[in-house]
Amino acid sequence: MMRKVELQPKTESFLSSHRLPELNFELTNLSYSSLLPIWSAIQNGEFESARTRVLETMQERRIFPAEERAALKIALASCELKLGATDTAKRMAGRSLDLISNQFAAHRILLQIHVAHKDFTAAYLHLLNLPLPVNSLLWDEELSFQDIQVALAAWAWQLGEWDQVADHLHMAYPNGLSEMPPEIREDWFKLALYRGKADDAAAAAASLLSDYSVDDADEILQTIVQSGWTAEALPLYRSFYADKQDNELLRRRLVGLCVKEGQLEEARGLTMTGALKLAA
Repeated sequence: MMRKVELQPKTESFLSSHRLPELNFELTNLSYSSLLPIWSAIQNGEFESARTRVLETMQERRIFPAEERAALKIALASCELKLGATDTAKRMAGRSLDLISNQFAAHRILLQIHVAHKDFTAAYLHLLNLPLPVNSLLWDEELSFQDIQVALAAWAWQLGEWDQVADHLHMAYPNGLSEMPPEIREDWFKLALYRGKADDAAAAAASLLSDYSVDDADEILQTIVQSGWTAEALPLYRSFYADKQDNELLRRRLVGLCVKEGQLEEARGLTMTGALKLAA
């Protein structure tokens, strides 16, 4: 059974609310002049205007290179998605892929649609099995390897596949906790609890405590204690207490852990520094 984990601040976990970075339609290095006003309108949030311009451009009496038509359909798919027409967006992204399969943009739109429908299994399998494009087109927008692995971790999180989450985070951050941003380290802590990994939980907590208030630090450490990992919690409490020795709550916690772990001399020494207040 998955343990209930609550950490301050009381917000959703990063991975549970993670979304793929949206296409940003950069105005540089566009392959065709027809794309410039459309890309500019999308950047400005003028999705209806951009959609109209795409449709007008595609009606021009000229021969369209496949790449230009594929790019126009990406713009149209993005506008339709922003305007809530997900079925049309999906169809346009598919047509863009039919024209140019070697691209990221259409897949990113399809992934956004899966997530919008909360079909995390489809999103996960789509991205996991996606052959990464090579020699990206000038108007295309790649996903970094880290972006891909964090997205896969997020969707595995939604599915409760904790070992897969860990695998993808290992790939996204091969240097471990030192490389992870704080919000990912908080999720790594929760993940360690879900997976029953005491050492991982302690390491994640140690990496977070310096930025936490006493109450927040006590909450995360009590989560370790309540998981039965008192041996791992004891050195963490010692370290956090070292420069906060006037804090009665931390001293009581440390005395209690010392007694549980058989460190009776240390417990006596702590009680001799001053009378412990009985109120929690």
